[in-house]
Amino acid sequence: MIHNSVLDFFRNYFFALDYILAAIVLTLIVLLYSAKRISQFTWILYWIGVGVGLLWELPIGLLRVVGFPVAQFIESRPILPFPFHSIVHSITDGGIFLVGVCIVRLGFNPPYFNDFKGKEFLIFIIWGQLQSLAVEVLSLIGGGWEYIPYWWNPTLFEINGHPFTLLPQLIWFIAPIIYYALIINLKWIQQYKTEN
Repeated sequence: MIHNSVLDFFRNYFFALDYILAAIVLTLIVLLYSAKRISQFTWILYWIGVGVGLLWELPIGLLRVVGFPVAQFIESRPILPFPFHSIVHSITDGGIFLVGVCIVRLGFNPPYFNDFKGKEFLIFIIWGQLQSLAVEVLSLIGGGWEYIPYWWNPTLFEINGHPFTLLPQLIWFIAPIIYYALIINLKWIQQYKTEN
């Protein structure tokens, strides 16, 4: 009974919880930066992550608006319209990328992100895949969204009768590549680099 009540709660308030998570991420980043608990370099890495997130969040939202949906909502409906919904998700994406940055910092010795290092790169790829899998499963179970199967977006498996497709995993394979390439190659951000 408790299990059903929890699922019903998530299905009814999925996007409210989704937006609360984004607000927590943004508030935490702003507070940490304001209190000088994270460096300007980390602050910039967060916003680069938000920007990379917009590379797929905006097109997916726009395609839904113009009648060629790549993803559709299951039970819950977003509170905010396009493009605000996409921007909110990108705010969370920035936080997801920063978790990857933290994993690299916890797992390896400095210097970080100066040039290509296979271990750093691999962390971003693995983290991207694991968190994408978790997010999509939570969305399918919680009544959030599902990606629509097409010939170019095959179903990998189903959860509760909803397709888990290739596209979100593909996005989170390509996105860390773009993010990592940006953070090691944008030389202007290196001037802000410290190790926190």
